Amino acid sequence: MNPFLKNLHETRDAKHGIIDATLGRAVEESRDLTEIELANIQALKLELDRLDERIEQVTDIEVRKAKAAELAATVEGGTVETRSAAPARVTYEEPTYHERGAHSFMADAIAAEFGGSYEARERIHRYQNEVRLEKRDSGSSNFAGLVVPQYLVSQFAPLRRAGRPFLDISNRQVLPGSGMTVNIGRLTTGITSYVQASENTAPTESSPDDTLLTVNVNTVASMWDLSKQAALRGVGVEDQLLGDAIRSYHTKLDGLAINGSGSSGEARGVLNTSGINSTTYTDASPTWAEFFPKLVAAIQDVNSNSYSRPTHIVAHPSLVGCWLRALDTTNRPIFGPTSGNPMNAAAVYDTPDYLGGGLQILGLPVVQDANVPTNLGAGTNETAVIVGDFRESYIWEENGGDPLYVRFEQPDGNIAIRTVLFGFSAYTAGKYPTAFSAVTGTGLITANWA
Repeated sequence: MNPFLKNLHETRDAKHGIIDATLGRAVEESRDLTEIELANIQALKLELDRLDERIEQVTDIEVRKAKAAELAATVEGGTVETRSAAPARVTYEEPTYHERGAHSFMADAIAAEFGGSYEARERIHRYQNEVRLEKRDSGSSNFAGLVVPQYLVSQFAPLRRAGRPFLDISNRQVLPGSGMTVNIGRLTTGITSYVQASENTAPTESSPDDTLLTVNVNTVASMWDLSKQAALRGVGVEDQLLGDAIRSYHTKLDGLAINGSGSSGEARGVLNTSGINSTTYTDASPTWAEFFPKLVAAIQDVNSNSYSRPTHIVAHPSLVGCWLRALDTTNRPIFGPTSGNPMNAAAVYDTPDYLGGGLQILGLPVVQDANVPTNLGAGTNETAVIVGDFRESYIWEENGGDPLYVRFEQPDGNIAIRTVLFGFSAYTAGKYPTAFSAVTGTGLITANWA
């Protein structure tokens, strides 16, 4: 079978398998389909319809090729000369799509989808096989769309948006290959040890118990229309738009992990996780000297309540700027650069850098993240500071967060190409909520800081 046609059949079977598994799970649990499951099945049905159409087209081409080959063999009626060559060994072959390559991933994807380009389709198919080889240990061999080349991810994802500093320090896990939930067992009632009152008496019995933490798999997507003139005649337009979509995807994912509501398809962020430690800082004229004890209390809450140590402090860059400009009673900066070898400094930094800078408070790295909300509180003008053991901040993504999927559609009645980019993930800080503390209150209105 033609490798491209075989791939279409395998993809179709995989999507049918997902639908069957979803329906089977609902039957086993004696319930109706959830809204998320129903939406996924409807989306999969649309993709199956498109796959059936493509399979029919490719099958027709293969049948025609076979008939033509049969006719040619009948007409020629000759023998085929076979020659052998010396064995060859391939030492290195560049990937189909890379930064200096002659072909554009997006241009080929569009040409294969709408232009009927056989060459573009072959390159896309070759690239998909390369991805399967590279990701063969990840357990996700069935792709719902075209996997974005990694040079696009590495080139665009970190630039010009808030990015994902919070998620980059979290515990990153591989999202399971199927299912719309991730389940974690939590031991909530443990074993109690007792002193034996006297000899030959029975020990006191314990009754351990656990609860199931269910984390929903969420979808983050973006969609845009591009005129075919811009897509087919423009230079690099499609790659620029895809790059911006990738940056937007990671920024959105990071913001949801911090402050997602846990409803309407959003992940439940750490600030909305039940059971985290809370410290309130109320101050109309906040200063570093008054804030510092609150921060220490938040750190100690993690130590006292989860019996672990916090690993990071996360704050909005605007608040970090307030800290950096804080002065002591002799007008010296409280935050000293490490190059100056400060003595008895509670906080130090290398450079005031959003992406790092070596900023530390009480030995804890401070991560600046512009996705930390600044619209909290009654006046919608407060921010928050998050202190936590980020080994207990879990993010599940497909293949470590690298693969994003992109699909192309034709809007009705428009000479345009609609691009849909999406990815699946799951996030929770609910395994050990007390491993996190949030400092909030009117004292975190950055405009009021001295």
